[in-house]
Amino acid sequence: MAVPGEKGAAKSRKRRKKSAPRPDEMTPEVFEFLTAVDDYKRAHMRSFLGLEELLEVFEELGYQPQPDGNGDELALLSEAIAEYKREQQRLFPSWSEIFRVARELGWARNAT
Repeated sequence: MAVPGEKGAAKSRKRRKKSAPRPDEMTPEVFEFLTAVDDYKRAHMRSFLGLEELLEVFEELGYQPQPDGNGDELALLSEAIAEYKREQQRLFPSWSEIFRVARELGWARNAT
């Protein structure tokens, strides 16, 4: 006999598993980014980060946007994340998904 809501819960778990990789499934770059986000949140006593703060984390790790002439990285990242949310039908993408979106926008680490 089926338990009410069981099918929906299984779909939810399946959806979550797909979007949240385990640490051993992450690239070193993603793991470093997630660690930096956690460190930032602890250092600034924050539960959530805004996009401005997220850009600080990227820059602290040495990532810079590709020059495109626009100069408004915040707006570009915000638009790209909104598009990702629509495409993936997700209200709250994970930090690893946001990292992937930023990398697809061309954010790259400075060669020093």
